[in-house]
Amino acid sequence: MTFINERYRRVLSISLPAAFHNLMNMVQNMVDMLFVGRISAASVASVGVSMQYIGLFYALMSVLYVGTNILVSRFFGAKDEKGAGQTIFMMLMFSFVLSVPLMFFIFFKAPLLFHLLNTGQEVADIGDVYLTTFSYCIPVMFMMGVLFSGMNAIGQTKVPLFISLSGNALNIFLDWVMIFGHLGFPAMGVKGAALATVIVFYFQMLIYLYVYLVQKRIRIVFIPDFTLLKRGIRVAVPAWIERLSVHPSYLVLSALIAKYGVDSLAGYQIGLRIEGLAFMPGVGFTLAGMALVGQGIGAGNPDEAEKDAKATVVSASVIMGVIGLLMVLFPESLASVFTHNEATIENAAWYLRIMGISQVPLAMCFVLSGCLRGAGDTDTTFIINGISLWGVRILPAWLLTFYVTNSVWLYLVAMLESVGRALILLARFRSGKWKHIKV
Repeated sequence: MTFINERYRRVLSISLPAAFHNLMNMVQNMVDMLFVGRISAASVASVGVSMQYIGLFYALMSVLYVGTNILVSRFFGAKDEKGAGQTIFMMLMFSFVLSVPLMFFIFFKAPLLFHLLNTGQEVADIGDVYLTTFSYCIPVMFMMGVLFSGMNAIGQTKVPLFISLSGNALNIFLDWVMIFGHLGFPAMGVKGAALATVIVFYFQMLIYLYVYLVQKRIRIVFIPDFTLLKRGIRVAVPAWIERLSVHPSYLVLSALIAKYGVDSLAGYQIGLRIEGLAFMPGVGFTLAGMALVGQGIGAGNPDEAEKDAKATVVSASVIMGVIGLLMVLFPESLASVFTHNEATIENAAWYLRIMGISQVPLAMCFVLSGCLRGAGDTDTTFIINGISLWGVRILPAWLLTFYVTNSVWLYLVAMLESVGRALILLARFRSGKWKHIKV
């Protein structure tokens, strides 16, 4: 019993800091929007659209996250410090090469991104200022993603959390100073918000470098090994394509729900924001599953990795299940925090009731996908998640829009798809084939 408790403590010690790190990223964006909201509606729109594009940057970075995590966790489990250090070095070089062209594109072509969405000239002009300023930190942002993943891979998730907390505190101060012009600084408005973010990224990068180069939690080995880079990219590309395909599915579902009116769409958006609270611990447990499974396989003990994976699934299911129960029992109260429109609250409440039931299956989807990725089984997770989201959720939902007059039916499809996908992922995990994958 003591050993079982110790296993669960280890899972929680890795996953909870990762979940709070994800929360801190959301808080930083919310703070920026709150400060910018005091300037003008056009400023809010420009920063909001900019953040959507920055979200796409993070999707592009998933090839760095996954490749780094899988290889470093295996090397760490095998006690191969050189392999882990070389992986970090090669992925840092790759992240720099990947990010520099993107930086120049954003710097010179930012207005194009706004015109593509027909935002209007005023929003495009303000957004150009924001994204052009933000572009200075894009290489640092990508390289920091590698260092972040390296810490997660060895289970040191408290380090990124500390760095995120420090960055949030600095961001609040710099927003106040630079946006509104305090302490002798000129009021820079939206440009000040972007400049504050740039400074925070460089500040956080310095802390990461201290952790790696001075504390040497992972000793970076500055010896090129393109075989390692090739391995990392090969195993990460399916997960990268999967990540890029997931985001459009939510946009398509929004478009389908929009057919039922503004209240339905608004209710769906509110429901998604509330459900996001359940996703945060899910993300944390996903990272824990990736790290623990990778370490177990690297140590040559896949059976131990399986036990860690099961403990991670159980832990995530309990926490997300409790949140799901709250969604089912108090949907109107949760939705009314965001709006007083009764029709919107009713639509959001239906979404929360239905999706609250699916939180345990979603926990299984999150964690089992992470565990399989940690084992290098990224092809399978790409196929299962991609076909399920588009073929079992989006396609039936689209067909239903021709026959039903209420968006509730679309929510039911989404809930049933989550249950089915969880069962398929569970079957793949229980087959044990992931224990023998070479990366």
